[in-house]
Amino acid sequence: MAATQVISYPAGNADVQTPAYIATLPVSITNLMTIIAPAVLTGAMTVNLTIDQGIKAGARIVFTALSDTTARTVTFGTGFKSPTLAGVISKTKSIEFVYDGTTFNATSVGVQID
Repeated sequence: MAATQVISYPAGNADVQTPAYIATLPVSITNLMTIIAPAVLTGAMTVNLTIDQGIKAGARIVFTALSDTTARTVTFGTGFKSPTLAGVISKTKSIEFVYDGTTFNATSVGVQID
C-alpha cells in the first residue's frame, strides 16, 4: 500500500479550519500555515493547540473571530503566548501568530477587519 504524501504550505495549500462554535476549541497544527475561522461566536472561547512535532519555527496561524450581538472574548491557552482577543459586537477581528519552535506568539493585538 502506498503512503499518502501531504504537501504543506508554502508548496501546498494552507490548512483552513472552520469549526463550529465551542467554548473550548482544540486545534491540531500540522501545517506551516493554518487559518482558523470558527463559526460566529455565541459565547466566550478558549483555544488550545496540539502542535505536531514536524512544525518548524516560523510557522504561522491566522485566527479570525466574528462576535454575535454581544462582544465575545477569545482566550489563547495551551501553545500560545498572546493577549486575550476582545471582540466587538457584530464585528470580525483577526490576529496572527508566529511559531518560535515552542510557542505560537502573537505578532500584534487583534485587528478589526470589518
